[in-house]
Amino acid sequence: MIIPKTSLSKFKNQGSLLAIIFVLILVMWINFKTTPWNKEHQVIASDVCQYYSYLPAIFIYDDIKLTFLKKDHSLLGPNFYPSPSPIGVFGIISTYGVGLLYSPFFFAAHAYALMSDYPANGLSVPYKFMLQWSSWFYLWMALLLMRKLLKKYFADRVVALVIITTVISTNLLWYVTGEAAMSHLFSFFLITAYLFLVDRWLEKPTAKNTILLGLTAGLISLIRPTNAIIGILPILWKITNWQELKTRFAFFLKNANLILLMLAMALLIWLPQMYYWKIISGSWLYYSYPDNQGFFFNNPQLFNNLFSWRKGWLIYLPVMGLMLVGIGLLYKVKKQFFWPLLLYFLLAWYVLSSWWSWWYGGGFSIRPYVDSLGIFSFGLAGFLTWTFKQRLALKIILFAVFAITFWNGAHNNARFANHSIHFDSNTKSTYLDGFFHIKMQPGFYKTLEKPDYNMARKGIYRIEGKEADSSGN
Repeated sequence: MIIPKTSLSKFKNQGSLLAIIFVLILVMWINFKTTPWNKEHQVIASDVCQYYSYLPAIFIYDDIKLTFLKKDHSLLGPNFYPSPSPIGVFGIISTYGVGLLYSPFFFAAHAYALMSDYPANGLSVPYKFMLQWSSWFYLWMALLLMRKLLKKYFADRVVALVIITTVISTNLLWYVTGEAAMSHLFSFFLITAYLFLVDRWLEKPTAKNTILLGLTAGLISLIRPTNAIIGILPILWKITNWQELKTRFAFFLKNANLILLMLAMALLIWLPQMYYWKIISGSWLYYSYPDNQGFFFNNPQLFNNLFSWRKGWLIYLPVMGLMLVGIGLLYKVKKQFFWPLLLYFLLAWYVLSSWWSWWYGGGFSIRPYVDSLGIFSFGLAGFLTWTFKQRLALKIILFAVFAITFWNGAHNNARFANHSIHFDSNTKSTYLDGFFHIKMQPGFYKTLEKPDYNMARKGIYRIEGKEADSSGN
């Protein structure tokens, strides 16, 4: 039987879809293998307690002022720490954004708990199970959007490799398995969706696209205000020179009514949060985090953010180094993406390096970069596209480097899951002594160097119990 060429072509271009299916099955397998929802102090723990607390406070205890905590402080989770406001009301430190994305899964879990023998208290197994799998759902949605956007500009084989690499060889894998309910996977979905909408809106600036773009931007900035740097993307996306930039601003002026609509939609997302702040603090705008946590923009830890043995992004996820090379190569491969990606990365790097805890507490590598992996996928696609075009000898070398960095990122994910990479106290010895091992090696704890958190809040970086370390480690 002769198979039509059109059928072969369609099959040939499904590699990226198969890549999505593969990584989703992998994540599913890891989750069912580890079953974190059955373990104490997992899933609803750490920062997740803050994001999640809006849902049980409103829909189970009917008390957004949290007065019910006077009876039992653990009702919102073991790591929930309310913050006293200026008017003496205890408030939730984080914003409601991640909770909004949790909500369909919370309601399903609550309905099941009410019909079963599980406590309908917001903390039992059904709630943890659904929160864990909410991240898998949003990963699925993000990858579909990433695939559709990348395939518009790059070959299917490139897109397939980008998808597999993004999930398996970066810390995204940890934040959809080990700490799946943390905010990063949800921000990854939103920022990927935002970039998809920006690309579509610039071609078709309809009211529908404008509303979706504004709502998405509002939710992104609500969850993590520093991610508001995505605002440069509509300005710079696919801009290659000054004349095109002038044309873009003329386009904005021509569609000023849509710009206002977009801003109104973003504000709409913020209004419930502002109303909540008004309730607990008396002010529409309120900084709910402790005063001793902020940015040191005059002392950004730029080198440490990327290269520190403690948590450096490129040390633990070296394939991202190829992504950065790819940003440069975009100037030749797809010039319309060079400037937006370069400027976005530089801005993100500076902002993330300026946070008082530049290593971002516990977690695998510099975790806020997970949020932007949908954008950085263009850099990785640029590297792979350029590599495929090279002569055979150079191509073999480049793919060998790619394979090594891919393995190293995946291997480091396995090491972190098995506690042989520490969450905040790694050193050169910690990392290199167990480089080819997944399990923790003898003497591991002796090589750790815990950062002094109290001094870091003042912008002074040193090892706990030692004098100031000028390197920032």
